[in-house]
Amino acid sequence: MSRKGALWRGELAQRIAECLAGSLSSEDLLEWALDHPFFEDREQLSDDEQRIIAQALGTVLQMAPSEPPGTRTSLEQLAALVEVLWPGYHAAGGPAGAEPK
Repeated sequence: MSRKGALWRGELAQRIAECLAGSLSSEDLLEWALDHPFFEDREQLSDDEQRIIAQALGTVLQMAPSEPPGTRTSLEQLAALVEVLWPGYHAAGGPAGAEPK
């Protein structure tokens, strides 16, 4: 895993966990995801890192109120996403090991 990939995955996991904990609003998470540098700068990322980060950002963007209820991202899906981005980090209970920074 590249340094940039690890940083971005950790930051994504942390922001999602903050949203799930109520310290970051879903609107702020959506705005942050829309402005993520991934969309402009992903050249140092492997194909796997690009896929994981793109899917994570896409899942966050599907939280938008304009998304149809049947396809809108649920809180459970967000919590599961944290574990994919940063294995061992539990969105509800915090880190089970090192917390992503």
